[in-house]
Amino acid sequence: MTWRSRPPSGITFEVGAQLEARDRQKNWYAATIEKIDYDKERVLVHYRQWSRRHNEWFHWSSPYLRPLERVSLRRQGLMPPQAQPVPTLLINAKLFIYHD
Repeated sequence: MTWRSRPPSGITFEVGAQLEARDRQKNWYAATIEKIDYDKERVLVHYRQWSRRHNEWFHWSSPYLRPLERVSLRRQGLMPPQAQPVPTLLINAKLFIYHD
């Protein structure tokens, strides 16, 4: 694979990769890459939860593609591994326990 023009940073250009894409009504949606056309330097994007008839081709340097943002990941319950909350161990913490 050879890149003639530089694809945007932060997006993994491979089939199945997640990203956000802007549709013709200027709304951003979570999407996945369905196909890659290396000759024309473009990707076929599928808007998740939409019919495949809405799939669109974008040049891979298009400003209408961006990495999937954390807000979208949280909304869908797909936090990236490095962003998972780390359990906190409290030392000398006071606990209030109630029982009969």
